Amino acid sequence: MALTAPATGVEKFIDPAAYIVSCETVADRGTVKTVLVTEERADFVTLQNSAGVTFGEISNTGEPYDFTVHVFYLPEGFLSEPLTVRFLNRSKSASKYFTVIGERGVTRLDPERVVQLDREKLKEEYDSRITVLEKRGATLADGIRYEELTCQNKHGAPVLAYALFVDAGKGGFEIGTARNGYRGYEDIETVKRQAEASIAAGKHVVAATNADFFDMFGNNGPAGLCIKDGRAIANPDSMRNFFGMDRNGHAVIDNFVENPALYGQLWSAISGREIILRNGEIDDFSPAEPFSYVCHPRTAAGMDEAGNVVILVVDGRLPERSNGASLVDLARLMQYFGMTRAINLDGGGSSTFLVMQEGEMTMLNRPADLERPTEPLIRDIYNSLQITAL
Repeated sequence: MALTAPATGVEKFIDPAAYIVSCETVADRGTVKTVLVTEERADFVTLQNSAGVTFGEISNTGEPYDFTVHVFYLPEGFLSEPLTVRFLNRSKSASKYFTVIGERGVTRLDPERVVQLDREKLKEEYDSRITVLEKRGATLADGIRYEELTCQNKHGAPVLAYALFVDAGKGGFEIGTARNGYRGYEDIETVKRQAEASIAAGKHVVAATNADFFDMFGNNGPAGLCIKDGRAIANPDSMRNFFGMDRNGHAVIDNFVENPALYGQLWSAISGREIILRNGEIDDFSPAEPFSYVCHPRTAAGMDEAGNVVILVVDGRLPERSNGASLVDLARLMQYFGMTRAINLDGGGSSTFLVMQEGEMTMLNRPADLERPTEPLIRDIYNSLQITAL
């Protein structure tokens, strides 16, 4: 059965921080599919009954990964008794009130049963304390250079990172697509081929990385906004966080929820997930989610208050070569570079770092796929981030 809030008597529950808004019996599993919505963005949510049985969220169904929707498969009857809700709150302030709309209608949860996780403790736990041991690199154009960083984490394991530095006003940020086109999701190509297509079209590309998350097992569509040459070619109304450049040539890391004035003012943009650094402080790192705390290959973009930009790729999944980074690690590296705001882009086997060397786009890092971790590869992707010399 599907349960919804009654038409009357619910207004007093507008302010509470969380609701279970629907419950549907799943016949073949003997469970009830339960959807909990938190008004305050919650990284991770669990429900626990009086017997101490705990269920964690199954998935986040909200677009754009807004962490307000949490799905559980619970035994029938689970919601008929008092619950303890444990969650990590993105606003870092403890929520005081919860409401459950479940098998017995609307029920107020005891505030004493709402447990706030220790964010700072989790942050420390997932910080690999990556230390930069050696740097080498080269200048690609006026105000644009790259470095290859040999690092080591707190376990003594190697980590390789690649950073591209773009001084404010010295470089442009363009979006690469298959054959430099504006077509639909069926068109995907490697970062290198996308860069070569842009160069053939007259753009002075000196470096390129992968960009947005995309549906690689479906229609190849990007997860969020894609703006190329001032034209929205995918998900123009997406509320996901993005990195890009406005029509005045200034780099931006933002979203249309917090900054609706940017709507229609972007020359280029690609979507990401978490804004992992705000005002120089680690912020949106989802530490209770494996995606965030497992050390993966990563790609990120950061900027400081002056508009200087760092594009960062960290290799991973290659134990003898490089062991990847958590989102906390990624944010720490951005702090190391002096960035005050940073966004996590697509990573994993998509993470790719290319620079122009001797007239050819050359891949410096080594992408690693989960299924083929030891095989060098460069994946076909929907879009890429290209850095152009002015």
